[in-house]
Parts: sequence; C-alpha cells; structure tokens
Amino acid sequence: MPTTIRPPAAPPGSTVAVVATSSPVCNDDLDRLVGYLRGRGYVVHAYPSCRAATGYLAGPVEQRAADLNAAFTDPDVRLIVPATGGKGAAQLLPLLDYDAIAANPTILTGMSDPSILLNAIHARTGLLTLHGPSGYDFFQRPVHDETAAAFFDAVTSGLTGREVPGKDWRIVRGAGATVRGPVVGGHLGTIRALVGTDYLPDLDGAILILEEVFVGWVDIEAALTHLRLAGVFDRIAALVVGVPVDTSQGDAPDETWDDLIVRCVGGTFPVITNVEFGHTPRKIPLPIGGAIELHLDDNSPVLRYRDDLIEAR
Repeated sequence: MPTTIRPPAAPPGSTVAVVATSSPVCNDDLDRLVGYLRGRGYVVHAYPSCRAATGYLAGPVEQRAADLNAAFTDPDVRLIVPATGGKGAAQLLPLLDYDAIAANPTILTGMSDPSILLNAIHARTGLLTLHGPSGYDFFQRPVHDETAAAFFDAVTSGLTGREVPGKDWRIVRGAGATVRGPVVGGHLGTIRALVGTDYLPDLDGAILILEEVFVGWVDIEAALTHLRLAGVFDRIAALVVGVPVDTSQGDAPDETWDDLIVRCVGGTFPVITNVEFGHTPRKIPLPIGGAIELHLDDNSPVLRYRDDLIEAR
C-alpha cells in the first residue's frame, strides 16, 4: 500500500482550483461559486472544463483530466473543488498522473460522482482526500452555515481532536461498541464501479461510508447485494449509511430503511444510519484514508477524528 500523504493546509490567501470533473455547471452557478470563494479570502482559478459542456458531460474527458492534473501540479493551488457532481468522473481515472499527484499533494474535496476520484486517488497515491462539499454546496442560496464552517475548519486547521455528536443517528447494530478505522467510500452507485479494479482503497478494517440519492430501493438493494457478493462487507469494521435523499420505496418489501440495509449487507459489523455526510444540506467532513473513531452509545453516539487530513503546520 502507498505511504499515507497529507496535503498542506489551504488558508485564506491561497489559491483554490475549480474544475469540472463530471457534468456541466451553468455560468451563473459558477460565477456564484467563484464569488463565494473569493469572499472567503481565496484566489480562485476556474479551469476551462468549468465553461465546457458536451451533453451531460463537462466537455471531453481529456480536458477534464488535464484540468485536474494541472490543478495538482500548480504550486500555488492548495485546494481543488469540483464545480458540481453529475456523471462521468470515472472516465478520468486512467488519464490521471498519479505520480505527479503524489509529488504535489493538494486537498481534493467532493462528494457524489466525484467521490470516485477521492477513493481512486487515495488508493493509487496514499493521499488523504476529503469527502465533503463540492462547488454545488457553495453556489447555493444560502450556503449552509454549519457545512461551510466544518469544511473550512478542516482545510485550514485540520480535524484531529474534533468531535461530531450523532444525536439523530440510528445505531442499527453494534450499540455500545467503539470502532476505529480509515474512511472509505461515498456515493453508493459511484463507489460500486470501483469493485474489481485497482482503484478501490484497502477495505480491511475500514469504516465504509455509503449514501444514495434519486434512486429506488430496488436499485439500492441491487447495489448493496453486488457489494456483498464481491466480498466488500467481509472486510470492513463498520458501515455508516447516509441519510437517503429522494429515494423511493416503490414496490420494495414491506420493511424499514434500516431493515433493508441490514438484510442486504449481512455480516455482524456495526451499522449506523441517518448520518449527514451526503446529499443533505449539512455535510460532516470525512477524510478518505484517514482514521475516525465511532463511539456507539445508544444515547449519545459520537464521531472522533483520529487522523488528520492535513500535514502538521
């Protein structure tokens, strides 16, 4: 496995690269995103892919990959933000310069479709990445204050020692346990594409995070069953499931969301649901490759960050 690499912090005054890894972003949304980041004190460089559109993609894959490679190798860039999600980030994986990325560690954030990049880059380089906001979260009106505060604390001051109380989490299995491991995962439909490739991070003892949006329960069952049959759930220490957003039970069996998850994943590892890290307005930042610790007290569960995202200053 590659040696763990932590990127330097991204304080105000440093440069943020905005890239389009997946679907197009409209000019008005991009302008609001750039304006928001400048208002936070950053220098902002929006790469050409941000102004490109070819159907449901933000221009040719070669351009999107070239922009992401260029952002990593620009010595002024400290933070890389995908403009939005959508579809198509998986196309970039064979075109990325992983040696250059490892030699130029930079904070890469994102979720949804770009979560495939977070995991693949960590798997191939050892670089810790951040499952957190993408540009979408910062061109909203209004920006979610708690999400923004947690994110900018993470990229400027780090995560170690911070705690996140889980007052609305549901401990479906494993109440009373304490579990620790590196974070892997993200959007279920996207992460599923990494199974069977060398872009999937090591799952042994990992805390797997999965969340989904805009799909029916029957499709979620199919995806989770695929992961189970592929042996993914045989290796993890715990499963953390995000709040489902705009998912439809449809003709699924008469069971609860939590019952569906447990039935599909099997195993005996702890399962926690209703955690806000995905397509909800509030997003708990989670370091892909970095260790967290979950204290699963029924009355007051808590997440503690045990491994920092950024290098010590």
